[in-house]
Amino acid sequence: MSLARYFQDDKARFDFRLWDGMGSYLEPDWEDSNLRVEFYDSENTLRFTATAQSTPSLSSALDEEGKFIYVDGISLEEFSLGLCSAKIYCSVNGAEVFPYPTVVEAFQVVSGTGVEPVYTLVSKARTELPSNIPEELTDSIIEQYIYDASRRIDSFLYGYYSVPFPGIEQSPATPALIERICRKLALADSLIFLGMVNQAELKSSLEEQALAELERLRKGELRLSGYHPPSSVYLGKIYQEDSCSGEALD
Repeated sequence: MSLARYFQDDKARFDFRLWDGMGSYLEPDWEDSNLRVEFYDSENTLRFTATAQSTPSLSSALDEEGKFIYVDGISLEEFSLGLCSAKIYCSVNGAEVFPYPTVVEAFQVVSGTGVEPVYTLVSKARTELPSNIPEELTDSIIEQYIYDASRRIDSFLYGYYSVPFPGIEQSPATPALIERICRKLALADSLIFLGMVNQAELKSSLEEQALAELERLRKGELRLSGYHPPSSVYLGKIYQEDSCSGEALD
């Protein structure tokens, strides 16, 4: 499992699932006054507590696998560099989710430059362009197309993966599939700029290929190696009181 990496000047995201032991994912007791997720930095200092009322707050969403709980937009300015942990305190149907709290690794905070990462290189894009392209298509123009494509990918996959991804020159680098999609989108813009294909032709050969792969990532039909959907933290027993004796769900 690969944890999300965020620069200190980024906003972090964390998500998790509550599993019922039978293949379904549950909502926490939102009215529970103890419902919270505490975030500790690498020095074990409490830096932020997410609740249903905090800013940013705990919220729920649904993907192809089921419900999950998330908090998005955690300011990291005060977090020390390194691995951060989350302590999850929650109940479902009045029963505490065990262990209470559940402690999991949340994300990593890394030193950043404040510059948003890009997912491919000008040199990679140029290898797929005709060798006799006009001088008007400069490196700076391709760089801008790469930047635009990188942000387009972030927008498309926001809420499905932790974005932005690592940059192409970071270690670890941009996932190979994301690099290829970024390259296709940047190439599409470059070819339009050159007037070498018309918009209708391009849609079927490059841009639509890239968008189709992004859609498959959102649906879970494609997976990025080392990346994962929200992880389950449920390890306890939950009982329904629909009769005199409780009925265990797991």
